Amino acid sequence: MISGWRSIRVDVAAWAGLTPFLVFALFPFYWGLVTSFKADANLYDLSRNPLWIAKKDSSGQPYHKDIIVPASYREGKIEWKIKIGDRVTRSDADPNPPAIALIDGQEIVGPVAGRLAKINVPEGSTAHPNEVVGDIHVDNPTLSHYEFLSFTPFYRWMKVSLLTGLAVVLITLLVAVPGAYSLARLRYRGNRSIGIAIFLTYLIPPTILFIPFSQLVGGLHIDNTIWSLILSYPTFTIPFCTWLLMGFFRGVPKEIEERALLDGATRLQMLRKVVIPVVLPGILTAAIFAFTLSFQEYIYALTFISSTANRTLPVGISVEMVRGDVYFWGPLMASSILGSLPVVIVYGLSLNYFISGMTTGATK
Repeated sequence: MISGWRSIRVDVAAWAGLTPFLVFALFPFYWGLVTSFKADANLYDLSRNPLWIAKKDSSGQPYHKDIIVPASYREGKIEWKIKIGDRVTRSDADPNPPAIALIDGQEIVGPVAGRLAKINVPEGSTAHPNEVVGDIHVDNPTLSHYEFLSFTPFYRWMKVSLLTGLAVVLITLLVAVPGAYSLARLRYRGNRSIGIAIFLTYLIPPTILFIPFSQLVGGLHIDNTIWSLILSYPTFTIPFCTWLLMGFFRGVPKEIEERALLDGATRLQMLRKVVIPVVLPGILTAAIFAFTLSFQEYIYALTFISSTANRTLPVGISVEMVRGDVYFWGPLMASSILGSLPVVIVYGLSLNYFISGMTTGATK
């Protein structure tokens, strides 16, 4: 038993030290995930535990929602389209929700996702405006917030952000890789000063640059298009990635390059066939940073894009899913969870290269 404890003691100590960091780092994602599955009735019930999904309200009853006849309707005999226990869809998640009842030809739709629990006005009886004609037990947890996203431009915003990020990564690498190699390996007057100036360019706040950039974008007549972002984002990704790649290129042993040159390779062939394969972890690290920076950028996307359909994901979520001082927390958290998946996938698929690039650099 003692020997067994000794064998796992190191692992226990490591996880004990890592647990506070994991709790701190993952708590926002956990909070967003739980919130995205909560029904609105549970979400705005301050008496319930905010860290978990409650099935019942403070009175011990299942969360429910009254079916109320709109005040603008005229009274009439009610005709139920569903019976007790049938499924009810959320009306604001569907532009054309099915009617659950008719009052003199006027449609009544379900106010929330759930199941019909009680009918107060029986079939054929007269229903009046503002009258509660039935009761719905709310689904909790619910997928209604995720279903709601399909009736918004959310997936269009995701597409714009992904296309912008991939285009910016391509432009950034085409410029930063040869630029970083030139500054790190070639000797000419002012290369050190240029390297420092490139890094200082990255430090300029975007809130200062978006005003002159907006004039440039307007002059090129590319405002409210994806090209305004593709051309403006490299202004901060290229300086950062160039400075980052300079360190990787400096870590390549000069003997490798000298041997390639002695074998008759040109400088371009040597860069493409010898140096780039060696610093590939560093290049992928720079690509990940460029994609992340462009995917989450907010100021330029808010300034240059005005139409709802062409917005990027961060701007679309924060602008279109907030009405004045009303925050639709369910859809906001659902869109945030889905919006974080591309970045998670990128980091997950390239994790080994990313760790290699950040720790060992380009030396082998």
